[in-house]
Amino acid sequence: MNIVHELEELALATRLKRLGERLSQDVSRIYKESSLDFEARWFLILELLSRKKTMGITEISEALQISHPAVVQLADQMLEQGLMKASPDPRDARRRLLSLSASGKHMYKRIGPMLKVIREENRKWLQQSAGDLLRILGDLEQALDDKSMYQRIREGLTRES
Repeated sequence: MNIVHELEELALATRLKRLGERLSQDVSRIYKESSLDFEARWFLILELLSRKKTMGITEISEALQISHPAVVQLADQMLEQGLMKASPDPRDARRRLLSLSASGKHMYKRIGPMLKVIREENRKWLQQSAGDLLRILGDLEQALDDKSMYQRIREGLTRES
């Protein structure tokens, strides 16, 4: 018996998190087997900085819609790995600006061919489901933008009392 499946909607966040972790672990394993010292969880920041060149933590957090502490943690890992460099903001010394280092730019080029395969295999995998998962996720994200789960639960509790 799998309690997570049995709980259905009550375990939705757990199932989504587990799915994300499985995908990330498998992609990281591919990088490792390809002799690349790179983690899948770093990809979004690497991609963003390859496009935007230089950004602060808050800008990255807002662009990726992930928490500030999560971005700090990922950035610190990437800085330690030598994939990024940090410099003080000339307008605000308390703020650090992040950009890809030469190693980060090189890593981006090295994973490029793999990204094409990852995209294609994700596309094929998604087609195995009955629905358009990317559209459904977009719809669900928009619905939470319109009314958070917090608001929904508070309203439900008010109706129940």
